[in-house]
Amino acid sequence: MDSLLTIVCYKDGEIIDGPNGVCYNCPPKKGVLVNNLIKYDELEDKLCHVMSIDRAHTMLSMIFRYPSLMSIGNGNINYIQLPIKDDDDVKLMFHVVAQIPPSNTIEMYLQTRPRDHSSGLSPSLDQEIMGHDVEIPGKGNLAVHTDETEEDLAHNDVMGANLAVVTESVMIATNNYVDIPFTNENVEFYDEDEINEMNYDDEPPTNKASLDDGEHIMPSPMFKQLNWDVINSMPAEPPTSRTGLWNESNELFKGLRFESKEDLQYAVKRYAICRNQHLVVCESEPQLWAVRCKKWQEGCNWRLRACRRKSHGMFEITKYAGPHTCVYPKLSQDHSQLDSTLIAREIQNVVQRDHTTSIATLHQIVRDKFGYDVHYKRIWEAKRKAMLRVFGDWDESYQALPKWLNILQLTNPGTKIVWKTIPLGGISGNVRFMRVFWAFGASVEGFKHCRPIIQIDGTFLYGKYMGKLLIATSIDANGHVFPLAFAIVEEESQDSWSWFLIALRRHVTQREGICLISDRHAGINAAVRNPSVGWSPPHAQHRYCLRHVVSNFNDKFKNKVLKELAYRAGCQHQPRKYERYMEELKRLDEKSLAWFSKLDTQKWTQAYDLGYRYGWMTTNIAECINRVLKGARMLPITALVQLTFYRCVSYFETRRAEIRARMAAGDVYTTYAIEKFRRAEAKASGHTVTIFHRIQQTFEVITALHGFHMDKGRNKQVVKLNEGTCSCNKWQSFGIPCSHVLAVSAHMRIDSWQFVDKYYRMDAYASSYAPEFNPIPHESYWPYPDFPILHPDPTLMRDKGRPRSSRIRNEMDLKEPSVRVRCGLCKIAGHNRRNCPTKDGGQSSNPLSHDN
Repeated sequence: MDSLLTIVCYKDGEIIDGPNGVCYNCPPKKGVLVNNLIKYDELEDKLCHVMSIDRAHTMLSMIFRYPSLMSIGNGNINYIQLPIKDDDDVKLMFHVVAQIPPSNTIEMYLQTRPRDHSSGLSPSLDQEIMGHDVEIPGKGNLAVHTDETEEDLAHNDVMGANLAVVTESVMIATNNYVDIPFTNENVEFYDEDEINEMNYDDEPPTNKASLDDGEHIMPSPMFKQLNWDVINSMPAEPPTSRTGLWNESNELFKGLRFESKEDLQYAVKRYAICRNQHLVVCESEPQLWAVRCKKWQEGCNWRLRACRRKSHGMFEITKYAGPHTCVYPKLSQDHSQLDSTLIAREIQNVVQRDHTTSIATLHQIVRDKFGYDVHYKRIWEAKRKAMLRVFGDWDESYQALPKWLNILQLTNPGTKIVWKTIPLGGISGNVRFMRVFWAFGASVEGFKHCRPIIQIDGTFLYGKYMGKLLIATSIDANGHVFPLAFAIVEEESQDSWSWFLIALRRHVTQREGICLISDRHAGINAAVRNPSVGWSPPHAQHRYCLRHVVSNFNDKFKNKVLKELAYRAGCQHQPRKYERYMEELKRLDEKSLAWFSKLDTQKWTQAYDLGYRYGWMTTNIAECINRVLKGARMLPITALVQLTFYRCVSYFETRRAEIRARMAAGDVYTTYAIEKFRRAEAKASGHTVTIFHRIQQTFEVITALHGFHMDKGRNKQVVKLNEGTCSCNKWQSFGIPCSHVLAVSAHMRIDSWQFVDKYYRMDAYASSYAPEFNPIPHESYWPYPDFPILHPDPTLMRDKGRPRSSRIRNEMDLKEPSVRVRCGLCKIAGHNRRNCPTKDGGQSSNPLSHDN
C-alpha cells in the first residue's frame, strides 16, 4: 500500500559519532514529500532537484539515520546510519520507518563530492562515512559521584544545563550570526509535484542537546518534539499519535502528545489565535491542564483536557471536543491568548541574535506575525522573559560565574581573576558577591607591544542588580582600542578604584612610565595619589581626558565660545599657542582662567605633556563599550562576562585579518602612521632648512606660507635629530616625524622612517594580536572549582519598574547638529560674525589663526 512520507534533508555538515550513535551537526535544509514506492534513481533525481545539486559534476551520497528500538544502557536510544545505494536500500529504509513512530518521517543526510570523470572508480561510501567503531557505554560505565547527595547532583545538573544554554546564547549574541533556526519559516517541504509546501511547527530552539565530545548539536525539529527515550519504556504499548509535524493550522485531537506543559499551552494558544477564538482555563495543576471556549455558556462545546502520563512522561490530550462552533462578530486589537509568555517564545530567536533589539522593533514583529496591536508593557515583559530563557536567571547566574571563570582560566593561560566576597552570615560555604576583576591572557600578553597608554572609565549596569562596570583599555599601533581588563564593582569610589588599579598593576602590567588617562573622578584622583596603589610618578603619569575637562568647564560657564577656546588650548602642541588661547579666555571672562589655574597644566594640555600621551587627548572608552560591549550591561553577570570574552575573540580575529592583509601588501608601518607621515610630508616640501651644526645635528626650519593667507607661515622651528626633538613638539607628542623633521631628512638625504616610533611598526601591531584565545570545552568537562556558593548582594537589587537614570547628563550626552554655523571672523562654530564676541570695530582679534 502506497503512502506519502516526509524526508527531512540535512546537508553542508557532517555525521558525528557519539555515545548514542550518530547525529548531525547541522540544521535541516529542506524537506520533500515522497511516495514509499519510489525507486532509487527517482529519489536521487528528486533530492538533487530540490537541493539544487548539479549531477553532471557532483556525486550524491544518501545516508538514512534511524533510532534503534533496542534498549541501550540506561534507557537511551542508539541512532544508526544506513547508506542508501540501490532500490533494496530504499525499500529497507521505508520498512524500518514503518516500524518506528512517527512512521511518516525520515531523516536523511546528503553528502556531495566532485564527480571524477577520469576514472570509473569511486571511493567506497562505507569508507567515507562510517569511520571507526563507536562503543556504546553500558549502564556499568556511567561515572557516579557516590559522595554527593542527590540534592547536590540535581543542583549541579540544573546549573550545568543553564550554563550551557547561556554560553551558546552569548556566542550567538557575540557573532550576531543568523543561523537557520528550527522554525517553520526556514525548512521548506515539497510534494510530489513540487508545488505545495508543508511547514514544521513554529517552535523556538531548546538549546539543550549536546554531544559528549564537546560539539554542541541542535536537535532536528522532529527530535526535539518527540522524546525517543520513552519508546524504550513502552515496548508493549501500540504507537499512538504524537506531535510530529502538527501546526496550528491543523485541528487538535485526542492522543496528541507534548514534551511539557509549556509546549502544550503554547500549541493551544497558537491554535486559538489562528482561529480568533478565546479560551478560559478551567483547571491548572503541575500535571494537568484543562481549558474550554470562552463562549461555553453560549453553546460552544469546545474543550480540552491534558495530563502527564506516567507511562511515557509526556503531556497528552486525553479529552477533546472540537472544533469551535462559535464566531466573533469582529476582530479586536488584542487577543487574550497572546500573552507575554507566548510572545517571549516568538521573539526568543530575535533576542538571542541581538538582545539590544528595541521594544518598538519587537512590537512590530509581533504585529506583523499575528496582526494584533499588543500593549507596550506586555512586549517589555515578553522581552524580559525571553532574556531569562536565553541568558538564564539573574540569581543563578551568580552561582554559575565561579565555574565559568575557573574553566576560562584553565583553558586560557595567563588569564587573571580577582574576587572580593564577604561571608554570608550564618551559612557555611556561602558568600556574598562584592567585586570581580578579569583580564584575558591574550590581552595581558598583547599589551606588551602596545603604546604605554591605559585609559580607564566606568559605566552603569542596567540589569536586575545595580553596579558599575570598570574598563581598562589601551591603544594599538593602528590607533584602535585594545581591550585590557574589566571589573564589576558596587559603585565608583576611592576604595573600588584603588582595588581595580591595584589588580591592574599586580596582574596585568608592571611597565614603568605608563600614561594613565581618565576623567577627573574624585575616587580616581585619590587612588592615583596613593603611592601604595602603584600609579603615582615615577611609575606612571596621570593625565585627564580633555573632553571631560572641557565638559566640566562648560558646566560651570555654559558658553560654547569659551568651551571651544578651552578645547583648542588643550590641543595645542606649542606653549606659545597655548598661552595665546588662554589670554583670549582671560579677555572674554577672567573667571574662566581662574578655573583652569586649579588644574595641573601637565594633566590636561598637550603642550606640557612631555610626550606621555602619544597625542591621545581623550578616553575612547565609549568606542570600546559600543563596539566590543554593546548591550552587555543589561545581561546577567555570567552572560556579561562571557560576552566580553567572545567579543574580544571576535575583535582579535578581525584585527588579525586586517594585519595579514596589510603585511601581504608589504606595509612596514601601520596605516595610522603612514597617513600621518604622508600629511607631514606634503607640508615639508615648502619648508626651508638651514644647517646650524652638522655634528650635533641641529637645524633651523622656516615654514612655507600658509595657503592663501600671506600673513601666515614663515615660522621658525628648531630640529635636533640627536635629541629627537623639534620645537613644534609634534614629534615628541606622536612619535612620528613632523613636517620639519621630514624637511631636514630630505635636505640631508637620510631615511626619515627611522624616526618613527617602534610601536607603529607592523610587527608590533601583529604581536599585539598574536596571542590566541582558546575555545571553552563542553560543560560536562568543566571541573567544579573550590569556591563557595556565590550570592548577589540584595542591597543592590533594583526597584521594580523602569529604572530611573542616575547619570548626571551634560552637553557630552547631546548629539551635535550635522551642520553647524561657523563665524567668519573668529572661525569658531556656534555663532556668526554679527554676534561674534571678538568683534571690535569690524576687526577680528582672532586667536584661532593657523601657523606652524
